[in-house]
This record gives sequence, C-alpha cells and structure tokens, in this order.
Amino acid sequence: MAQHSDVDELFDVKNAFFTGNYQGCINEVQKLQTSDPDIAIEAKIYMYRSYLALKKFGVVRDEIGPNSNTLLQPLKILMAYIQSEGISSKRSAIVEEVENSVQSGDAANTTSIVVHATILYSEANYETALRVLHASPSDHLESMALRLQTLLKMDRVDLAKKELKSMQDRDDDATLTQLAQAWVNMHIGGEKIQDAYYIYQELIDKHGATPLLFNGQVASYIGQEKFDEAKAALH
Repeated sequence: MAQHSDVDELFDVKNAFFTGNYQGCINEVQKLQTSDPDIAIEAKIYMYRSYLALKKFGVVRDEIGPNSNTLLQPLKILMAYIQSEGISSKRSAIVEEVENSVQSGDAANTTSIVVHATILYSEANYETALRVLHASPSDHLESMALRLQTLLKMDRVDLAKKELKSMQDRDDDATLTQLAQAWVNMHIGGEKIQDAYYIYQELIDKHGATPLLFNGQVASYIGQEKFDEAKAALH
C-alpha cells in the first residue's frame, strides 16, 4: 500500500472507513483525484471493503476479476467468508484455505495479511491471527490495530498497551489510534471507561455519528452501569 506521507490523500477515506461510515467512504473514493497509482489502488481497497461491509457483494464480484490488481484479489476471499454466514461447511472450507495459506507463508501483501487476520480473528483463532500480522510492515497502522484487538481478546492487556504505544508513536492523532485507546480503556475498566466515552464523543463530533461509534458509547454507558443513558443512546 502507499507509504505514509506528510499529506495523506486518503485521510477522509480512512476516517470514514474506520468509523464505520461505509457509504461515506465509498463517496470519498469516488470523488478522489490522484495521479499516484498506489494511492488509487489503496483507495479501491477501502471502497470494496466498504461495499462488503454493506453486503453489496455484486459490485465486488463484478469489478474484481482475475486480471485485477493483486492487492484486490484477497477481497474475494473476504467476500466468500462473509457470504458463508450460516453455512458451516462452506465457512469451514474457507477458514481451512486461509489457514493453509498462512502455513505456506502465502500472505504476499498487506491486503492478504489484513483479510486473513480478520477471518482468523472472527473465528477466535487468535494465535494464528497474530502470526499472520507479524508479517505485516511494522508501521502499518491497521495491522497494529488488529494485533491490539487480538491481544485484548486474549486478555493480554500488557502487550496491548505496548501495541497502543507503538501506534501512538506512529500517529497519535489517527482515528485508528484513538479507537485503539478507547478499546484498551474499555478493557481496563474502572475510571478508564469514562475516558473511552469521551473518545467516542470526540470522534462523533469530528467525523459524524455512525452505528460503530454509537455502539462504543453505549458499551461505555453499560460498563459504567448507566443503563438509562445506554437505553437513551440506543433510541
């Protein structure tokens, strides 16, 4: 994917995607004008992942063919996985394919790494997910966030905190870094839950309300046993 630079042409695209504003992400990509082919491909990755999040599978199926860029190819595996929900035999076959790819070291690019790790994380195969993410570039922020989420699922808060520090050193202001701070705060509990609430509120004020951010706030209310506020937020 495109390297980090002082001016991130995909700033709005990434913020929309990571806050769960998938239609907004698609809109940002469609109006993007760039002469850098790497940035154009990275933008398409976010766009197609947004279509998958919205379960608009036809667009991905029609537009990613055998001759499409290699960075786009793994998205077909992610599409198949999402579509296999409720079909245990098909899902098992897809997971087995991913695990075999991991064992053979067949994760040649960041899209493969993120897709494989996402599927393994969803299957609660956390150790293998971490092994996949280990192959990611050390400064790839989304891989770092996925590692952090995986470590929290394994109750390794100590290691998750170290991952958060790495993310903060990389880009303290990034939306993903802010979300990661909220995840860690929620896991620590106590007074940190209130801090998580403020992070979600700041992101809502900055980027607009989305179900993902609202759910984060509701979870923080529940964690503080503020059930009336949680109910009001859900409404």
